[in-house]
Amino acid sequence: MRKRLFAMATLTMLVAMACGGGTASQAPAGTTPAGTTPAASTPAGSASAGGCLVGVSWNNYTQERWPKADEPNIKAAVEAGGGSYTRTDAKDNSEQQLADVDNLIAQGAKVLIILAKDAEAIKPAVAKAKSAGIPVIGYDRLVEDPDVFYITFDNKRVGTIIAQEVMKAAPSGNYVIIKGDPGDANAEFLRSGMTEAGIPALNETNAAGIKVVFEQNTANWDTAGARTNMDAALAATSNDVDAVLSENDGMATGVVQALDAVGLKVPVGGQDGDKAALNRVALGTQTVDVWKDARLLGKSAGEAAVALCANPDTSKVAGAAAFTTPGGNSVNSIFLTPQAITKDNLNVVLDAGWITKADLCLNVTAGSVGGC
Repeated sequence: MRKRLFAMATLTMLVAMACGGGTASQAPAGTTPAGTTPAASTPAGSASAGGCLVGVSWNNYTQERWPKADEPNIKAAVEAGGGSYTRTDAKDNSEQQLADVDNLIAQGAKVLIILAKDAEAIKPAVAKAKSAGIPVIGYDRLVEDPDVFYITFDNKRVGTIIAQEVMKAAPSGNYVIIKGDPGDANAEFLRSGMTEAGIPALNETNAAGIKVVFEQNTANWDTAGARTNMDAALAATSNDVDAVLSENDGMATGVVQALDAVGLKVPVGGQDGDKAALNRVALGTQTVDVWKDARLLGKSAGEAAVALCANPDTSKVAGAAAFTTPGGNSVNSIFLTPQAITKDNLNVVLDAGWITKADLCLNVTAGSVGGC
């Protein structure tokens, strides 16, 4: 645990550097305002002299943050280390992702970065990569395998932050929890963080008077699915809802749509730093957005991939620390530190170049919040 805390403290300094400035050479790629054009993938045939071709398997490339922040910084870090980059997009299909990994192996990838659609379904592809001697990085989603390097933000802490900030706004009452995909370990990491913050189990009430009246997973972290779940929560409670903990911003969009449809405005939490969600924080329709500077996550993954090209021992990656998974595996990992964004510190994402003032302040009354 001490090793992990040391690694997290080190990475917190990196986040501070990204948010507070530093030299131009230290800044992550993709630091232009939101809406940056996605980085182009590099064909396998253009691998550098070093031969370090890094193949990335995205579960669904259309999610806002992957092309905006994660990919440009993975690619930049790989190329800065003398390697080359290529990607595939499984379009939220587990079978396609298995085929994609086969394709990346056939292209000659020396390291694989996998954002798994389903942590169980991806295991045959991981086994195939391991048998070929190809190191695998589980990107932002845990794969229960002791040989897979795990890099993510501290998602348990994200859940804690969401709950804490929403509880400040709604200290008691009926809570709804909209969870992520049941095949993604992050959904349970987030929920466990909420539990640590004091959120009770479904149909239970804590000492402060918070009762969880509805809790449901949402396949693929889908906005429409979250809207359906929130509609069901409102119907089941006759609209008697006082707060909503959504496990990400895309789902929070569906939550707010459902609340708007019945004329309710209650505290809502989310995470990822999506443009629409940060704008909702400025407007007051979302209480907190936990920002995970995905540019730093991408940079760290790209650097780890280059390191693994040179030495496949995951324990030798800079900043790595042992992490015991829910399945009892010990995996080498890097955890970055998230940050709460509320109406009181919107300048943080503005100053970091994560979002433009125009996007953040769309339809916001001038002077109603800092930064607008």
